[in-house]
Amino acid sequence: MSTTYSSPETFNNTVYVQVGQLVLVKRNCFEQKGEFGIIIKCTNPDFSVGYDDDWWVYIGGELTLVKNFQIYPVNLH
Repeated sequence: MSTTYSSPETFNNTVYVQVGQLVLVKRNCFEQKGEFGIIIKCTNPDFSVGYDDDWWVYIGGELTLVKNFQIYPVNLH
């Protein structure tokens, strides 16, 4: 697992998140607004394409276990 704080890389329109990255977490696809959080650690890496990763995300003062499909990277450009 990388601990660098660079921009996320994309491959075939899949966005890969990294430790320390600001993200928006949505609990389901119908939720219009999400909660902002910071990626802390990947707990269950899927070394193939990254569709089933579990991430610890710091949201609202506590650590929350979040699935990869619930995470939307924030573009600060």
